[in-house]
Amino acid sequence: MKNAFLFLFVLLSFYGCGQNKSKIQYQQEGMIFELEYEHSECSYEILVNDIPVITHFGLGERSGLTVDINQYILRSGKQSITIRLYPSKKGENTFEKSLLNSSFVKIKISKNKAPMSLLDQLNFKDKGINFNWNILTYQTPKLEKEVPYAEFKTSFEVDPKDINWKITGWEESQNLKNDPNIRKEVNAFYEDFKKTLETGDQSKYVSMLQNSIYEEAASTPWDKNALSQITKNMTAYANEKRSFIYPCKNAELKFYGDGKVVTLVCMDTLTFGYSPLISKSEKSMLPKSHTFYLHKPKGSDKLEIIR
Repeated sequence: MKNAFLFLFVLLSFYGCGQNKSKIQYQQEGMIFELEYEHSECSYEILVNDIPVITHFGLGERSGLTVDINQYILRSGKQSITIRLYPSKKGENTFEKSLLNSSFVKIKISKNKAPMSLLDQLNFKDKGINFNWNILTYQTPKLEKEVPYAEFKTSFEVDPKDINWKITGWEESQNLKNDPNIRKEVNAFYEDFKKTLETGDQSKYVSMLQNSIYEEAASTPWDKNALSQITKNMTAYANEKRSFIYPCKNAELKFYGDGKVVTLVCMDTLTFGYSPLISKSEKSMLPKSHTFYLHKPKGSDKLEIIR
Protein backbone atom coordinates (compact mmCIF):
# COMPACT_ATOMS: atom_id res chain seq x y z
CA MET A 1 0.00 0.00 0.00
CA LYS A 2 1.47 3.29 -1.04
CA ASN A 3 0.87 6.28 1.20
CA ALA A 4 2.50 8.54 3.74
CA PHE A 5 1.60 6.30 6.65
CA LEU A 6 2.93 3.03 5.26
CA PHE A 7 6.02 2.99 7.45
CA LEU A 8 3.76 3.47 10.44
CA PHE A 9 1.66 0.51 9.35
CA VAL A 10 4.77 -1.62 9.22
CA LEU A 11 5.84 -0.82 12.74
CA LEU A 12 2.33 -1.11 14.13
CA SER A 13 2.22 -4.68 12.86
CA PHE A 14 4.78 -5.79 15.42
CA TYR A 15 2.21 -4.96 18.10
CA GLY A 16 -1.15 -5.16 16.32
CA CYS A 17 -0.73 -8.38 14.34
CA GLY A 18 0.44 -10.83 16.96
CA GLN A 19 -0.25 -13.84 14.77
CA ASN A 20 2.49 -12.70 12.36
CA LYS A 21 5.01 -11.60 14.96
CA SER A 22 6.75 -14.98 15.13
CA LYS A 23 7.06 -15.16 11.33
CA ILE A 24 8.79 -11.83 10.76
CA GLN A 25 12.54 -12.14 10.42
CA TYR A 26 13.57 -8.84 11.99
CA GLN A 27 16.20 -7.12 9.89
CA GLN A 28 18.11 -5.19 12.52
CA GLU A 29 20.65 -4.15 9.90
CA GLY A 30 20.98 -4.49 6.16
CA MET A 31 20.58 -2.55 2.93
CA ILE A 32 17.92 -0.01 2.06
CA PHE A 33 17.37 0.43 -1.67
CA GLU A 34 16.11 3.90 -2.51
CA LEU A 35 14.65 5.50 -5.62
CA GLU A 36 15.13 9.25 -5.98
CA TYR A 37 13.03 10.94 -8.64
CA GLU A 38 12.27 14.27 -10.30
CA HIS A 39 10.39 15.38 -13.39
CA SER A 40 9.53 18.27 -15.65
CA GLU A 41 6.53 19.06 -17.86
CA CYS A 42 4.73 15.72 -17.48
CA SER A 43 2.57 13.40 -15.45
CA TYR A 44 4.11 9.98 -14.88
CA GLU A 45 4.22 6.51 -13.35
CA ILE A 46 7.39 4.79 -12.15
CA LEU A 47 7.11 1.01 -11.81
CA VAL A 48 9.60 -1.38 -10.21
CA ASN A 49 9.14 -4.98 -11.34
CA ASP A 50 5.81 -3.94 -12.93
CA ILE A 51 4.34 -2.52 -9.70
CA PRO A 52 3.75 1.26 -9.40
CA VAL A 53 6.00 2.90 -6.85
CA ILE A 54 5.39 6.55 -7.77
CA THR A 55 2.36 8.05 -9.53
CA HIS A 56 1.97 11.75 -10.26
CA PHE A 57 -0.97 13.26 -12.15
CA GLY A 58 -1.21 16.51 -10.23
CA LEU A 59 -0.11 20.11 -10.54
CA GLY A 60 3.42 21.23 -9.75
CA GLU A 61 6.86 19.71 -9.99
CA ARG A 62 8.64 17.21 -7.78
CA SER A 63 12.38 17.40 -7.32
CA GLY A 64 14.74 15.22 -5.31
CA LEU A 65 12.11 13.13 -3.51
CA THR A 66 13.04 9.62 -2.37
CA VAL A 67 11.14 6.40 -1.68
CA ASP A 68 12.34 3.05 -0.27
CA ILE A 69 11.84 0.12 -2.66
CA ASN A 70 12.96 -2.98 -0.71
CA GLN A 71 9.45 -4.40 -0.66
CA TYR A 72 9.34 -4.35 -4.49
CA ILE A 73 12.49 -6.47 -4.75
CA LEU A 74 11.42 -10.11 -4.40
CA ARG A 75 14.72 -11.73 -5.34
CA SER A 76 18.27 -10.82 -6.33
CA GLY A 77 19.35 -10.27 -9.92
CA LYS A 78 17.84 -8.02 -12.57
CA GLN A 79 15.14 -5.58 -11.45
CA SER A 80 13.04 -3.91 -14.13
CA ILE A 81 12.00 -0.25 -14.13
CA THR A 82 9.28 1.18 -16.37
CA ILE A 83 8.66 4.93 -16.69
CA ARG A 84 5.43 6.05 -18.34
CA LEU A 85 5.03 9.68 -19.34
CA TYR A 86 1.69 11.45 -19.83
CA PRO A 87 0.78 15.10 -20.49
CA SER A 88 1.03 17.38 -17.47
CA LYS A 89 -1.98 18.85 -15.70
CA LYS A 90 -2.51 22.53 -16.45
CA GLY A 91 -5.61 23.21 -14.36
CA GLU A 92 -7.85 21.54 -11.80
CA ASN A 93 -9.80 19.71 -14.51
CA THR A 94 -7.60 19.92 -17.59
CA PHE A 95 -4.47 18.31 -18.99
CA GLU A 96 -2.15 19.41 -21.77
CA LYS A 97 -2.84 17.69 -25.09
CA SER A 98 0.63 16.20 -25.41
CA LEU A 99 4.05 15.80 -23.91
CA LEU A 100 6.66 18.40 -24.79
CA ASN A 101 10.22 18.13 -26.05
CA SER A 102 11.26 19.26 -22.57
CA SER A 103 9.26 16.55 -20.75
CA PHE A 104 11.36 14.10 -18.75
CA VAL A 105 11.62 11.95 -15.63
CA LYS A 106 14.97 11.36 -13.96
CA ILE A 107 15.63 8.64 -11.41
CA LYS A 108 18.52 7.49 -9.27
CA ILE A 109 18.72 4.10 -7.54
CA SER A 110 21.06 3.77 -4.56
CA LYS A 111 21.67 1.36 -1.71
CA ASN A 112 22.52 2.36 1.85
CA LYS A 113 23.50 0.54 5.00
CA ALA A 114 20.66 0.83 7.53
CA PRO A 115 19.57 1.69 10.09
CA MET A 116 22.23 4.36 10.49
CA SER A 117 22.15 7.47 12.65
CA LEU A 118 23.78 10.75 11.70
CA LEU A 119 26.54 9.97 14.21
CA ASP A 120 27.13 6.58 12.55
CA GLN A 121 27.41 8.28 9.17
CA LEU A 122 29.93 10.81 10.49
CA ASN A 123 31.99 8.03 12.07
CA PHE A 124 31.98 6.05 8.82
CA LYS A 125 33.05 9.13 6.86
CA ASP A 126 35.90 9.80 9.30
CA LYS A 127 37.11 6.22 8.83
CA GLY A 128 36.69 6.34 5.04
CA ILE A 129 34.08 3.58 5.10
CA ASN A 130 31.44 3.70 2.37
CA PHE A 131 27.79 3.31 3.40
CA ASN A 132 26.06 4.61 0.25
CA TRP A 133 26.40 3.28 -3.30
CA ASN A 134 24.86 4.68 -6.48
CA ILE A 135 23.51 1.81 -8.61
CA LEU A 136 21.71 3.54 -11.46
CA THR A 137 21.10 7.04 -12.80
CA TYR A 138 18.67 7.31 -15.68
CA GLN A 139 16.84 10.14 -17.43
CA THR A 140 14.22 9.57 -20.11
CA PRO A 141 15.50 10.61 -23.55
CA LYS A 142 14.49 13.92 -25.09
CA LEU A 143 11.30 13.50 -27.07
CA GLU A 144 11.75 14.24 -30.76
CA LYS A 145 8.13 15.29 -31.20
CA GLU A 146 5.08 16.09 -29.11
CA VAL A 147 3.23 12.84 -28.35
CA PRO A 148 0.39 11.96 -25.92
CA TYR A 149 2.30 9.08 -24.29
CA ALA A 150 5.81 7.70 -24.00
CA GLU A 151 7.23 4.68 -22.19
CA PHE A 152 10.82 3.85 -21.33
CA LYS A 153 12.45 0.86 -19.67
CA THR A 154 15.68 0.36 -17.79
CA SER A 155 16.96 -1.98 -15.07
CA PHE A 156 19.41 -2.46 -12.25
CA GLU A 157 21.07 -5.44 -10.58
CA VAL A 158 20.77 -6.54 -6.95
CA ASP A 159 23.60 -8.64 -5.54
CA PRO A 160 22.48 -11.78 -3.63
CA LYS A 161 24.56 -10.70 -0.62
CA ASP A 162 22.43 -7.55 -0.31
CA ILE A 163 19.17 -9.49 0.06
CA ASN A 164 18.65 -10.69 3.64
CA TRP A 165 14.87 -10.98 3.37
CA LYS A 166 12.46 -13.51 1.87
CA ILE A 167 9.07 -12.26 0.73
CA THR A 168 6.68 -13.78 -1.81
CA GLY A 169 4.85 -10.68 -2.96
CA TRP A 170 2.78 -11.30 -6.08
CA GLU A 171 5.21 -13.82 -7.58
CA GLU A 172 3.01 -16.90 -6.96
CA SER A 173 -0.35 -15.09 -7.16
CA GLN A 174 -3.12 -15.95 -9.59
CA ASN A 175 -3.51 -14.18 -12.92
CA LEU A 176 -6.57 -11.95 -12.60
CA LYS A 177 -6.97 -10.62 -16.14
CA ASN A 178 -9.24 -13.45 -17.28
CA ASP A 179 -11.27 -13.68 -14.07
CA PRO A 180 -14.88 -12.89 -15.13
CA ASN A 181 -15.83 -11.75 -11.61
CA ILE A 182 -12.80 -9.58 -10.91
CA ARG A 183 -14.50 -6.19 -11.33
CA LYS A 184 -17.33 -7.15 -8.98
CA GLU A 185 -14.87 -8.46 -6.37
CA VAL A 186 -12.62 -5.38 -6.59
CA ASN A 187 -15.61 -3.05 -6.23
CA ALA A 188 -16.74 -4.97 -3.14
CA PHE A 189 -13.27 -4.78 -1.59
CA TYR A 190 -13.08 -1.02 -2.10
CA GLU A 191 -16.52 -0.54 -0.58
CA ASP A 192 -15.53 -2.64 2.45
CA PHE A 193 -12.30 -0.64 2.88
CA LYS A 194 -14.25 2.60 2.68
CA LYS A 195 -16.73 1.48 5.36
CA THR A 196 -13.86 0.36 7.59
CA LEU A 197 -12.34 3.86 7.58
CA GLU A 198 -15.70 5.59 7.89
CA THR A 199 -16.41 3.67 11.11
CA GLY A 200 -12.86 3.89 12.49
CA ASP A 201 -12.57 0.11 12.84
CA GLN A 202 -8.91 -0.13 13.89
CA SER A 203 -8.57 -3.92 14.12
CA LYS A 204 -10.17 -4.56 10.73
CA TYR A 205 -8.15 -1.77 9.13
CA VAL A 206 -4.87 -3.30 10.28
CA SER A 207 -6.11 -6.78 9.34
CA MET A 208 -6.84 -5.67 5.77
CA LEU A 209 -3.26 -4.35 5.53
CA GLN A 210 -1.72 -7.36 7.24
CA ASN A 211 0.12 -8.94 4.29
CA SER A 212 1.47 -5.64 3.06
CA ILE A 213 2.56 -4.81 6.61
CA TYR A 214 4.30 -8.15 7.00
CA GLU A 215 6.23 -7.96 3.74
CA GLU A 216 7.51 -4.44 4.25
CA ALA A 217 8.46 -5.28 7.82
CA ALA A 218 10.29 -8.41 6.68
CA SER A 219 12.25 -6.54 4.00
CA THR A 220 13.16 -3.36 5.87
CA PRO A 221 15.92 -2.83 8.46
CA TRP A 222 14.37 -0.99 11.38
CA ASP A 223 15.20 0.62 14.70
CA LYS A 224 13.40 -0.75 17.78
CA ASN A 225 13.76 2.59 19.57
CA ALA A 226 11.31 4.20 17.12
CA LEU A 227 8.45 1.75 17.75
CA SER A 228 6.76 3.24 20.80
CA GLN A 229 5.90 6.74 19.52
CA ILE A 230 5.18 5.62 15.96
CA THR A 231 2.80 2.92 17.16
CA LYS A 232 0.99 5.49 19.31
CA ASN A 233 0.59 7.80 16.31
CA MET A 234 -0.67 5.00 14.07
CA THR A 235 -3.19 3.77 16.62
CA ALA A 236 -4.69 7.25 16.81
CA TYR A 237 -4.90 7.41 13.01
CA ALA A 238 -6.62 4.03 12.70
CA ASN A 239 -9.26 5.07 15.25
CA GLU A 240 -10.00 8.30 13.42
CA LYS A 241 -13.27 8.17 11.47
CA ARG A 242 -12.85 9.49 7.94
CA SER A 243 -15.32 10.90 5.44
CA PHE A 244 -14.84 10.48 1.70
CA ILE A 245 -14.74 13.35 -0.76
CA TYR A 246 -14.41 13.76 -4.53
CA PRO A 247 -16.62 10.76 -5.42
CA CYS A 248 -15.29 9.09 -8.55
CA LYS A 249 -17.96 8.41 -11.17
CA ASN A 250 -15.65 6.61 -13.56
CA ALA A 251 -13.03 4.20 -12.23
CA GLU A 252 -11.14 1.65 -14.31
CA LEU A 253 -9.35 -1.57 -13.45
CA LYS A 254 -5.60 -1.43 -13.93
CA PHE A 255 -3.52 -4.60 -13.93
CA TYR A 256 0.12 -4.84 -12.92
CA GLY A 257 2.60 -7.53 -11.93
CA ASP A 258 2.07 -9.45 -15.19
CA GLY A 259 -1.69 -9.50 -14.56
CA LYS A 260 -1.41 -10.76 -10.97
CA VAL A 261 -2.08 -7.41 -9.28
CA VAL A 262 -5.08 -5.14 -9.75
CA THR A 263 -6.21 -1.72 -8.57
CA LEU A 264 -8.89 0.87 -9.33
CA VAL A 265 -7.88 4.16 -10.91
CA CYS A 266 -10.17 7.17 -11.25
CA MET A 267 -10.64 8.52 -14.79
CA ASP A 268 -12.51 11.72 -13.76
CA THR A 269 -10.35 14.72 -14.68
CA LEU A 270 -10.31 16.18 -11.16
CA THR A 271 -8.71 13.06 -9.61
CA PHE A 272 -7.46 11.37 -12.79
CA GLY A 273 -4.84 8.69 -12.22
CA TYR A 274 -5.46 8.34 -8.49
CA SER A 275 -7.46 6.05 -6.24
CA PRO A 276 -11.26 6.54 -6.24
CA LEU A 277 -11.01 6.63 -2.43
CA ILE A 278 -9.99 10.07 -1.15
CA SER A 279 -10.82 11.02 2.43
CA LYS A 280 -10.42 13.61 5.13
CA SER A 281 -11.01 13.64 8.87
CA GLU A 282 -12.35 16.19 11.36
CA LYS A 283 -8.81 16.71 12.68
CA SER A 284 -7.27 17.31 9.27
CA MET A 285 -8.85 18.81 6.18
CA LEU A 286 -5.91 17.66 4.04
CA PRO A 287 -7.24 15.13 1.48
CA LYS A 288 -5.68 11.67 1.60
CA SER A 289 -5.69 9.25 -1.35
CA HIS A 290 -5.97 5.58 -0.34
CA THR A 291 -4.00 3.71 -2.98
CA PHE A 292 -3.50 -0.03 -2.66
CA TYR A 293 -2.84 -3.01 -4.91
CA LEU A 294 -4.77 -6.28 -4.67
CA HIS A 295 -3.91 -9.89 -5.49
CA LYS A 296 -5.24 -13.41 -4.93
CA PRO A 297 -2.65 -15.65 -3.28
CA LYS A 298 -2.14 -19.11 -4.71
CA GLY A 299 -5.00 -21.36 -3.59
CA SER A 300 -7.16 -18.50 -2.33
CA ASP A 301 -10.45 -17.15 -3.69
CA LYS A 302 -10.24 -13.80 -1.87
CA LEU A 303 -8.57 -10.55 -2.79
CA GLU A 304 -5.96 -9.19 -0.39
CA ILE A 305 -3.86 -6.03 -0.24
CA ILE A 306 -0.29 -6.89 -1.24
CA ARG A 307 1.12 -3.33 -1.61
